[in-house]
Amino acid sequence: MRINKGLIILLMCLALPMVGQAQSAHWAVSPIYQSVTRFASNLFKIKTAMSTGICDEEEKWVVSPSMDSITYLTNGYALAMTKNKDRYRIIYVVKENGTRASLKEEVYVSEFPYFSDDRCAVVNKKGKYGFIDPSGKLVIPCSYTAAVPFQNGVAQVAKGKGKKKGDFIEINPSGSVVRTIDHLNKVDIGFVNRPYEAPDDPSFSRFMDNKEYGYKAGNTTILPTQFEEAEKPCDGHAIVMVDHMYGVVKFNSATIDCHVSESGGQLKVEAEIPSIWENKVATLSRIVNDASRKEYEMEGSGTERTLTTNVSKENGKRVYELACDKLILWRSQYKVESSKGKGSQGGTGITVSAPASVKANKKGVCAVPIKVVNRGSSERSISISLSTGQKSSLKVGAGKTGSVTVNVPVTKKTSCTITARGGGVSSSCSTTLNPAIVL
Repeated sequence: MRINKGLIILLMCLALPMVGQAQSAHWAVSPIYQSVTRFASNLFKIKTAMSTGICDEEEKWVVSPSMDSITYLTNGYALAMTKNKDRYRIIYVVKENGTRASLKEEVYVSEFPYFSDDRCAVVNKKGKYGFIDPSGKLVIPCSYTAAVPFQNGVAQVAKGKGKKKGDFIEINPSGSVVRTIDHLNKVDIGFVNRPYEAPDDPSFSRFMDNKEYGYKAGNTTILPTQFEEAEKPCDGHAIVMVDHMYGVVKFNSATIDCHVSESGGQLKVEAEIPSIWENKVATLSRIVNDASRKEYEMEGSGTERTLTTNVSKENGKRVYELACDKLILWRSQYKVESSKGKGSQGGTGITVSAPASVKANKKGVCAVPIKVVNRGSSERSISISLSTGQKSSLKVGAGKTGSVTVNVPVTKKTSCTITARGGGVSSSCSTTLNPAIVL
């Protein structure tokens, strides 16, 4: 981007500009999911409110989010399943490279949901045990009353009721009998169904400030603090939580140039954003004294964005944030010490409140009652936003109390932050949303 030098000189004459350059990152997986965990290198196990799937670092689905359960990798393979009454039917065998094999037979997961020696014990509709191979083929028919996994080239199985001599045998991977045994050995499966553990990435690190996480490369901030939860970086990625939902950020080598100047009630911004964001809306947020926050959509297309707008004159700390698609890419701040004055609507602010806990109805919806007290000297238009994504608004007269009910669907116990903003002031409270049935 070729920034107009004359404009920059003019801005410097008007006021000390905030000039910054930052390394960048982008969403590899959108922050819209109930859970994200690592499945394999550059693959992620995703849970929505109702189902489970696997996607890659470009959010392309290896297994569509239509499964009821997917195990983690054990010995190079995982099982993707749908629930049928109280049993889980195996739909795919998923490999660590992201490929999958479909099962033609209707078989269900056993108490040993993993492969060993390239065989996995399964159960048919009649409760009989057999074994599948990594291609999903039933290579040992379901003809046994019990079975334990293969170890050292043999598996132990039971025929009949397992009460007489000869009911317990060992078989080889092709199903042939190796020898008769006295009983089935117990098997410890504590090592299975564990998330993939990638090595830490020394190129990047996370840091915390004011109970939020951000990321750095050396001493350079890549992403300012903004995440409620954040995983240690590995493979150039990090799993994070924002607004109580999970996604994956991917660090890249692109840089952001941002020039901000404010003087005489006018805000001017010029920015160059990475090409990966060129089709996204860029917003500049102006936060005054950690309370009054206003967002401005920047003009322009592609990588070059600008903003010129009138703003109110306030004293104290000002913070500027450049964001794309719910990801804050750049932040800077400075403090203003000048004329005295109160907000345009005067008064001492607003107060928002809600019950400490709300339980969902039979339809799985929490009706959250919210009250807002306007302690100012004039009527205020109040916007209500919930960290779960819902929004509402109302007008409250000077010294009056207003109320509104917001419906929030929930599937699990959820901590929800409620923020009310109006007239340059804001207030927050929190509540716990409880599902009608705890699974």
